[in-house]
Amino acid sequence: MTADLPGTSEFDRWRRTSPFAIVFFVRGTIEQIRIYGQLLATFGLAFLLVRARELAGELIPVAILLIIAVAVLRYWFFRFRITGDRILIRQGVVKKTALDLPLDRIQAVNIQRSLTDRLLGLVTVSVDTAGSGAVEAVIPSVKRAFADRIRAQVAAARRERLARRAEADPSAEGVAIPTGDQRRPSRLADEALAGEAPDGRPARQLATDDPSPGEVMMKLPPGDMVRIGVRMLGEGPVAVLPLMFLARDPRDLLRYFAGQLGYLEPISREEVPHDLVSDLAELIVRAGFVAAVLAFFAVLGIYGAFKTYFGFRLYRTGAAYRTRAGLFTQHEVVVQSVKVQQVTLSQNLVDRCFRRFRMTAQPVSDDAEVLEVPLIGANMAEGLRAELFGSEGGGLTLLPQSRAMVRVSAAFIGALTVKIAAAPALSIPTIGLLFTGPSAGWAQFALIWVLVWTLAGAVIALQRWRRWGYVHDDDGIAVRSGFVARKVEAFLFRKVQSATVKQSPLQRLKGLATLEMQLAGESVEVPYIDHRAACRLRDYILYKVESNARWH
Repeated sequence: MTADLPGTSEFDRWRRTSPFAIVFFVRGTIEQIRIYGQLLATFGLAFLLVRARELAGELIPVAILLIIAVAVLRYWFFRFRITGDRILIRQGVVKKTALDLPLDRIQAVNIQRSLTDRLLGLVTVSVDTAGSGAVEAVIPSVKRAFADRIRAQVAAARRERLARRAEADPSAEGVAIPTGDQRRPSRLADEALAGEAPDGRPARQLATDDPSPGEVMMKLPPGDMVRIGVRMLGEGPVAVLPLMFLARDPRDLLRYFAGQLGYLEPISREEVPHDLVSDLAELIVRAGFVAAVLAFFAVLGIYGAFKTYFGFRLYRTGAAYRTRAGLFTQHEVVVQSVKVQQVTLSQNLVDRCFRRFRMTAQPVSDDAEVLEVPLIGANMAEGLRAELFGSEGGGLTLLPQSRAMVRVSAAFIGALTVKIAAAPALSIPTIGLLFTGPSAGWAQFALIWVLVWTLAGAVIALQRWRRWGYVHDDDGIAVRSGFVARKVEAFLFRKVQSATVKQSPLQRLKGLATLEMQLAGESVEVPYIDHRAACRLRDYILYKVESNARWH
């Protein structure tokens, strides 16, 4: 039986999902078999299966029937019930599991639509709760109207909770929703901005109350899928990969130069294979191979972009934001602005060519669904950041090229150079000294080796220093970092869990320090800034956290 939108009396009863959910359980069973199959292969049972090839024709149909039988049993023993204040789920054939999820503890109700679901007009609902390490519950293959009803129940439970708190705290009643540059005076006002008014009425139309997705803020055409796919070529490992095919085996050349310096036994130049650069034909072949490899990765990336982001749309309903995308499986993520902990804008070399960025909004839980906009322009990114932060953080920016960014101290260059170059620059000459003893050739080789690594470390450190920067106002901070790619992380001070000032010996000598801010999912550092400024900023952050009664 397919779960249709029931009446009030019918909603609160045990029910099964659509029989088409068997497809969902088949996929889950195959995934479990794959995990256990790796364990079996570890113990060598896979070898026995290979030896029993004559039984493969009989074992494969039996295995398929067994998978289907297990999926049918899992479907049959899966039941759920939506009451006025909780979601109840009972599942399991041998190992029974009972889930009891209070509606007012649910952080997000997300929807996925596989290709089968889309053909049949069904959806799969996943539920995240506060404090959960992963998706807490999944209800497969229900009607879209039923999923919207679950969202409405969750929103109603939240409003009821706020109404009870408002009655318990009369000073919070009648809280107003601020507009423009007004400040939100209380925690109830903060949640009311997300559509949860303390008097039980929606202050703004919440996304979970409205079956429609909401106002379309942006959508990505098919041409942007190509840009997203080509972006993969700008990632570090893929960008360096072609160098492996252009470069020949360097061991003979290194041995030749080490011999000329007296570090190893000298060899003549004739013993060294011919130079690849002088062999034009071989160079062309290698260049063609590199082009083919890059083309392969580009096609692979474009296919992945179409599969994941095709039909991407960003919706806004009140203070809730929703993304919907996917070619085969349509994935939907809903995040409320008051639950956003950190907003990140990143840009690699390919993105810079397109003058586009990738933007993510991380909720407070590290395992919750992340709101992602895979390709966005500068103006749209700044506008969305302003909407997510509301009336706070007006002086912040997400744009890495902004002149408002303040660079850290130039002493960072020297410290990072030593950190990068010290170990490799000293280890190889030291090992050589232990094996060969001191000599003029060893001294020349060691000098060149140290100079090369020092120069490389200085170039890397200089580039990292140019990337580091920060800007803050009375409400939050934005920190820029990166090497080749650039990234800006912005968050409000009241979302910080702890702030620490650290000093290395070099920083103590120069009166500098590193400010480390710990969020729920990660830590963000601002290195090599004035020690007194770092202490003042740390104290101010802790003051904002302690004095703010709103959710943080």
